[in-house]
Amino acid sequence: MKSKTFEESLTRLEEILQQLDNGQLNLETALLQYEEGVHLLKYCHKIIESAQHKIEILRSGDDDDSIKIEPVDEKEFKTKLKIDSKMDNGQLIIEN
Repeated sequence: MKSKTFEESLTRLEEILQQLDNGQLNLETALLQYEEGVHLLKYCHKIIESAQHKIEILRSGDDDDSIKIEPVDEKEFKTKLKIDSKMDNGQLIIEN
């Protein structure tokens, strides 16, 4: 099974949220959708953490082109990437 990209996972998560929000699913299907959504959310979070780690590694502060590992301030990271996930009417909103 091919793993989904971040964008594919986020799109699927939005679909699940819409389905759960409309209230038309039976309990068993709703629980399955909810479970899938939790897994997708964790997967997306891991991808974001991985990107943050790569930024930490790639940040360089020396003139001699050596790589210097600096921790990334989480607030600064979110501000720079402008990623602010939140719920709005059952939809996950990613602000650009």
